[in-house]
Amino acid sequence: MIPSMPAGMIVDDVLDYMHASKDTAARARVWQVLRVQYFELCSRFSWANLRTMVTLDFAAATSGTGLYLPGDLCSIDMVRDYDDDYEFFERNRADIEPDEYGYRYYRYKPLDTPLFYGTDLVLNSGGSSFTSAALSTAVAGGTSVLNQYVRFGKELGMYKITNNVSPFTFTPAYYGPSLNGPDAGTVTIRPKESEKMVILDAAEEVLEDRSVDVHYCKLPQPLYKADDVIALPTSEVLKLKVLRELPEAKVLRPVSERELDGALQEALRMNPDFVRNSNPRDKHNSIFDFSSNPFKQRGS
Repeated sequence: MIPSMPAGMIVDDVLDYMHASKDTAARARVWQVLRVQYFELCSRFSWANLRTMVTLDFAAATSGTGLYLPGDLCSIDMVRDYDDDYEFFERNRADIEPDEYGYRYYRYKPLDTPLFYGTDLVLNSGGSSFTSAALSTAVAGGTSVLNQYVRFGKELGMYKITNNVSPFTFTPAYYGPSLNGPDAGTVTIRPKESEKMVILDAAEEVLEDRSVDVHYCKLPQPLYKADDVIALPTSEVLKLKVLRELPEAKVLRPVSERELDGALQEALRMNPDFVRNSNPRDKHNSIFDFSSNPFKQRGS
């Protein structure tokens, strides 16, 4: 496990460069920039501390439409059916080549609207439950939100709902500002950018008879507290990104593109690879086992 750094360390360092350690407004601004840059950086690469796995049972899919992926998914490292020892490779939905024989998957966004959107959220900082009268009405009408992902207001981060009755519980706990009312208290469940996955066999037939394990990199938890840990192998690249984003810091601590790129490459070198089987594969995406002789004598 890569050791983690507390977010407050970066905030204090940046404020020191700005000569603004006692400036409350500057501190709030640095925290906000830190959260945005952290999410942007985490979404670009598969960081070891953010890797996780979910099993999707496609027997629950209907009419070839696939299953929803987790709402906290950033990128996919591997999709595998361990029972039959097949790995599924991602392809473009619009251009799945018929002469490619391997098992494949594609992703797509099925809807332009969220499962639920409300403006009467009541959520306290440090809490792990929320209320919404409009959501309670929707649930009473048959909408299920169990195991769905929710976004609160304009705050970063996705949270997984763990029950289907008010007060609605979720995980992990929320440490952002308290949200209440139409100005800030919006709640979005399964946002419109949520994606579905469809898996295909070698003949391009949609599979709905198996479970697959999806290894993916998830969104980080938002940084709100000084002791919140940073899921990166080094804090330097994040600190430099924050400094570059703040006009107040550019004069006192300029950051060149070369310095920033060097810090990023160092972080990537320290980040363990997602280990993959390096054996060569044939056009069926099967590993060469050399069980047959490819050099046969031609017939006369």
